[in-house]
Amino acid sequence: MRGLHPDRFRRREGGVALLTALVLMLAVLMTGIATTRGALQGARAAAHERDRVLALQMADAALHDAQQDIEGGMAPGSARANAIAGGSADAFVAGCGGGRPYNGLCAHATDPDQLAALLLDDDGPAVVFGSFTGASMPGGEGALPLTAPRYLIELMPAAPGGQLYRITARGAGSMPGTHAALQAYYRKPPDGAQGRRIGWRELGNWSELVAASGP
Repeated sequence: MRGLHPDRFRRREGGVALLTALVLMLAVLMTGIATTRGALQGARAAAHERDRVLALQMADAALHDAQQDIEGGMAPGSARANAIAGGSADAFVAGCGGGRPYNGLCAHATDPDQLAALLLDDDGPAVVFGSFTGASMPGGEGALPLTAPRYLIELMPAAPGGQLYRITARGAGSMPGTHAALQAYYRKPPDGAQGRRIGWRELGNWSELVAASGP
């Protein structure tokens, strides 16, 4: 058998080397694309998690603001403060519809979806942070929340040891569609002493409630 001519052998060897180099370059390119895609997805997930934490912090700020509202806010002797302290049935009505100055005061609701709808309604009865306490909070763009947090205060059924309230608060993140909600109980002693918070929990189905209330 006659061997390959040296020039033809070199050309074949060069073709195999070129094909191998192309395959290696393609593998490196695909690896780079996968790595970049993974990094982008990780950065996006981290950004969403930071925004969720911001929304939770805003909801917690609303809880604290509601507690100050229960304690009398800026006007301890006002009609609102007296109605809250006394658990007035004229102030705590079904659907939180008592109107000014009883915004955000609600009779006990057994349906959490009702509270979610009221908190999500920008024109609804939920109290905007600082309305009755004078507290302020920056908002806008970047790392700031898009909207101020809000809250509702329910009067729970009568119990010994003073008035018991349930606060449901909503916070927003810096990106559209990021919301979080917290709920806590607050007990006010009958002697007018400082009340205290009794636990809290995150409303884990808030994202679903937000989606269900959308257009």
